[in-house]
Amino acid sequence: MDNQNNITTQPPATVAVLQWLVTGASEYDVLEALRAKYPTADPVATLSRVRDHLADEGRPSTDALRGWVLVSYRELYRRMLEVGDFDGARKVLKNITEIGL
Repeated sequence: MDNQNNITTQPPATVAVLQWLVTGASEYDVLEALRAKYPTADPVATLSRVRDHLADEGRPSTDALRGWVLVSYRELYRRMLEVGDFDGARKVLKNITEIGL
């Protein structure tokens, strides 16, 4: 079976570390989890790759970021209309206009 389609396959260590950090894990917690769940992964190299990735994420393309925000707002707007949250939809439209297209 192809590993990409096997839901029981663990994500790469770097992906797991990102998930742990996003959920509030400390560096100590991450190192302990790496040792337990990815014993063959080099913790120093893994954390270095994650730091590099986070640094890259901190320098996004302005146009790409604006596009992502607009697409996300559009999805929020659509869902708010579906559930009848018209005030929320109005706020989304207001926020979009404040982006300064």
